[in-house]
Amino acid sequence: MKIIYTPVWQNPGSKRSARDFVREEIELMELVEGLGFDATFSPEHHFDIDYSACPDNFLPLSYIAARTTTLQVGLGAVILPWNDPLRAAEKLSFLDHLSDGRCLVGLGRGLAKIEYDHFGIEMSSSRGRFDEAAEMVINALRTGYIEGDGPYYPQKRTPIHPKPRPALADELYSVGMSPDSAVVAGELGARLLTFVTKPVPDMLPLIEGYCAKYADTHSDGRSHVVLDDFFLVRESADEALELGMLYASNYFKTVVRHYEMDGTHFENAKGYTAYAEDAKALREAGIDAAAEAYVNAQVGIGTPAQIVERIEERFKLLGPEISQAGCFFYGGMSKQAAAHSLELFGQQAIPAIRELARTYVTEES
Repeated sequence: MKIIYTPVWQNPGSKRSARDFVREEIELMELVEGLGFDATFSPEHHFDIDYSACPDNFLPLSYIAARTTTLQVGLGAVILPWNDPLRAAEKLSFLDHLSDGRCLVGLGRGLAKIEYDHFGIEMSSSRGRFDEAAEMVINALRTGYIEGDGPYYPQKRTPIHPKPRPALADELYSVGMSPDSAVVAGELGARLLTFVTKPVPDMLPLIEGYCAKYADTHSDGRSHVVLDDFFLVRESADEALELGMLYASNYFKTVVRHYEMDGTHFENAKGYTAYAEDAKALREAGIDAAAEAYVNAQVGIGTPAQIVERIEERFKLLGPEISQAGCFFYGGMSKQAAAHSLELFGQQAIPAIRELARTYVTEES
């Protein structure tokens, strides 16, 4: 089990200067190694500071790698349709060597129409682009050469320098927020990285689809699910819920706006059927009711003891092959408010979660 910090890179209303925005995000990323986290995974997002703005996640991760000694640095993720596969493979190898082997490869295909539009890429091509690029990048990391003859990324055989460490591709992560993407993660032999948007029992069809595909195609390995939640940790359960409802609801509403989650465009975009169904449900429920349900599904809003209890329920439901990721700085809160959550979680919850993980691994073996 890994415990992972996820920076959100969000500055709603641009209330912080650009310099302060970057500095505060980096300072929290630096903090987590000393609090017992195993890794930090940075997303890639463009064009919308109110939602998230990290146009090149290799940059902050290389900085953090230089400022830490044990913290693993993960791509959460490289959005392959927006990146040339050759450049992605080169940068992954370079970051791995810069970090002394601490790089974790994470791949994704992207969801936001605004991002596809500004890149001038047809959103309906995302699945084809991802599948083609993922195979090229993974093979390049294993062999040291990249090549491809597909329609999107024709590439003559080219060496990757510095030469990648072959094992870099062995602990692969792939974002799966829809059943289709979860199945692709299983097919790749990747760990499934998914954000919690509803109670985990309701996410079981997505998770089980991933696990089944993984077992079918990689019988020599073990499927593994990384659940990414939002955290607001306080000594008082009432205070945590009040603040969590405020800030996580704020965040949820930026998600709906950024991805146009209540729109109809998913109905006409190839490969986004599940999102079209979710958008219809959101329109029917209304934004406020949907935001409240979203907040209530998050494992991390509460006291340290409540969070440990909820994570134990996940072990009971899913078994030991899970990791926990968390977003702590979001929705317009101050850096100090986020740091308080991080410190409480690190000092009071992480040791208990690790003991739970050892218990469930022992019971399974």
